[in-house]
Amino acid sequence: MASDAGNLDIALVAGLVGGIYYFFNGFRVYRKYRLLADTPVMPIRSIAMGLVEVHGKAKGERLILSPVSHTSCLFYKVEIEKWVKDSKGRGRWADFKTDADGVKFYLEDTTGKVLVEAHGAELDLLRNSRREVGERSSWGLGALFSGISKPGSGADWVTDSELSDYVRRVAAGTPSLLPEPNWASPGSPQTTQREVCRHPAHYGTRQGMSFLKQILLRGSPSWGVGDTYSGRYRLTEYCILPEHWYDVTGTCTENPHPQDEHDRNLIVKGENEPTFLISWRSEKELEGGLRRRAALYVFGGAAVAVLCLAILLGRFGWL
Repeated sequence: MASDAGNLDIALVAGLVGGIYYFFNGFRVYRKYRLLADTPVMPIRSIAMGLVEVHGKAKGERLILSPVSHTSCLFYKVEIEKWVKDSKGRGRWADFKTDADGVKFYLEDTTGKVLVEAHGAELDLLRNSRREVGERSSWGLGALFSGISKPGSGADWVTDSELSDYVRRVAAGTPSLLPEPNWASPGSPQTTQREVCRHPAHYGTRQGMSFLKQILLRGSPSWGVGDTYSGRYRLTEYCILPEHWYDVTGTCTENPHPQDEHDRNLIVKGENEPTFLISWRSEKELEGGLRRRAALYVFGGAAVAVLCLAILLGRFGWL
């Protein structure tokens, strides 16, 4: 009985802290909403230095393969969750790691184009794929609900073993170069320096160059393929796809390596204004979603915090 009362007190304190966190986080979301609302979408040809918002079609000379579905894309984000259990054996998905990488790409409208460096951006993208690996991961309902075809159906299938190696590399903080068709996977022990350098889709990317430097200086790294990261994991993948339209809000700076006179600008995450958002939604949809989220965080967080505080005070006889 005392144990149940103690668990209730812990839950109430957690609810109080969580409510306060979401209450103040709501004001940060509202600030982002006001910033986007006060920054009109401009034709790409007319953008100036500083915070800008543009809408255009993504294009790129180089593509990479996403790690979960082998989709040809310009940039990807993979959210990795781990299945954890509490003291009573109840399981849930908990955030584990997030991996994002890709190449610079152009955003193009009818007036011109601008180069985008997506590293550091908040990505609001459609889910491209979802897979589970580890314990209890198998074909059947999981594959059907995730919308992924089985091996042999024409898809360039990523095996469970490759995904497990990918999870280990991300967990260990090792650059996650992706395999090309018919080439050795950088995650496999047989990968050599020459084979890694044959990955043109990743050569020159931030993580790719770091990985190449590691290979050249120290030889093939150890991936830690032991049981350190054993368990059940869920990988959710989001991609920036070529020829798709996106809304980008970020800081416009001078492109240090322009290809011509029409390639002088670069959109990045700014130092003074860190707002950097890439979304598949339209301007109105994006602003409406932020406004609703801000209201939910502020009023919902306040309500939860007040309720938990009132119950705690009542339990201790202070109310």
